[in-house]
Amino acid sequence: MPADVTPLEVLGGLVPLVGAALTLLWFRWRRRDEVFTQVTPGEVPRLGSGDGSARVRRGVEWKGSVAPRFHVPDESTPALSGTVIDGVVHGRDLTATLVDLALRGIVSLEREGDDWRVSRTGIDETSMAAHERVLLDAVLGGSPSVRLGELRKAEVAHRWREAEIAVYRAVVDRGWYAKHPRSRNGWLAALGLVLVLGAAVAGVASGVADDHWRWVPLGVGLGVGGALLVRLGRGRTPRTALGSAARIQALGYEKYLATAEAHQLRREELAGEVRSMLPYAVAFGVAAHVASVLGDALRAARIAEGTETALAMAVDGALDPGVFQLMSGLVDLGGDLDVPDLGALGDLVPDDAFTALVDGFEGLGSALSSFAGSIGDVIPDGDVLDGCDGCGGCIDF
Repeated sequence: MPADVTPLEVLGGLVPLVGAALTLLWFRWRRRDEVFTQVTPGEVPRLGSGDGSARVRRGVEWKGSVAPRFHVPDESTPALSGTVIDGVVHGRDLTATLVDLALRGIVSLEREGDDWRVSRTGIDETSMAAHERVLLDAVLGGSPSVRLGELRKAEVAHRWREAEIAVYRAVVDRGWYAKHPRSRNGWLAALGLVLVLGAAVAGVASGVADDHWRWVPLGVGLGVGGALLVRLGRGRTPRTALGSAARIQALGYEKYLATAEAHQLRREELAGEVRSMLPYAVAFGVAAHVASVLGDALRAARIAEGTETALAMAVDGALDPGVFQLMSGLVDLGGDLDVPDLGALGDLVPDDAFTALVDGFEGLGSALSSFAGSIGDVIPDGDVLDGCDGCGGCIDF
């Protein structure tokens, strides 16, 4: 140590360095997800039963085992469940919303050659959630019907951005995140820049002062501390305890859909299960597997009950009419299922109708995957929006 540098001046240089390190440790802890501590992971405490929560101890999010969940996540939609898993809106999350709206009869999806047409039906639009309404408006742009090929234009970028931001806003409004999931927490990095600027000032002072060594400890402490904050200060937005529960539920349902087998589908619940499974399967990227399982379930019913009985089961309610309309619009079956609705299947030759129905489910998986790919093609700047519009912005703690 130079003779003109006192221990107090060295201590003055250590203060900003140690302060920056402690600040980083604190905020790294604060960026861990919260989880409920008094219930099974994935469950939400009942009113009055206690809602204690704590931050996860290892990693930044829940890493424990997740059991398959045999029904859809609570208080969610396919797009929101897909987003809460990793905190990012993907093209398949938006595709899943369109598929869900089609199953509910709000839109129709149809293949036109190598392209896809999305049309508004005018039915039950009041039931849409806010992010679903913004998405539909982004796709149609005020038109009653569009082809996805028509959306590959630069002017569509703003509408798509609004749709993705609406999904981010929805997960914040549900209390799953305290702020925008893609927030990078820029204030800490901004503080680091201030410290680096202070180090530069200390360097100038050291150069012009006679006792220049006395400024060195402070300059080094400010510079290193500032560099740490700039380099490591930005971080993820943690999930709340509600958000962690929503994520675990989504992971459980994803696990079920990814490993589902035909014998797990109960005939009396098949219609409701199919209607809920398909949009989530798209959001989780397992649509082909789920469609294949549904085809296997129909084959098993045919073997167990006979063709005519199995077909009657499908017509009488084992399949949802919305699923049939979706399949009819997306899958080219060469006229084998050229009927106005599910009930009209009973007028066809049973063997032909049932075979076409099974083929329809097998084709539906690849059709949904192709449709999702087309949606990804029209989303500006790739599959992920890393913007921080909405939800209060991103430059905050």
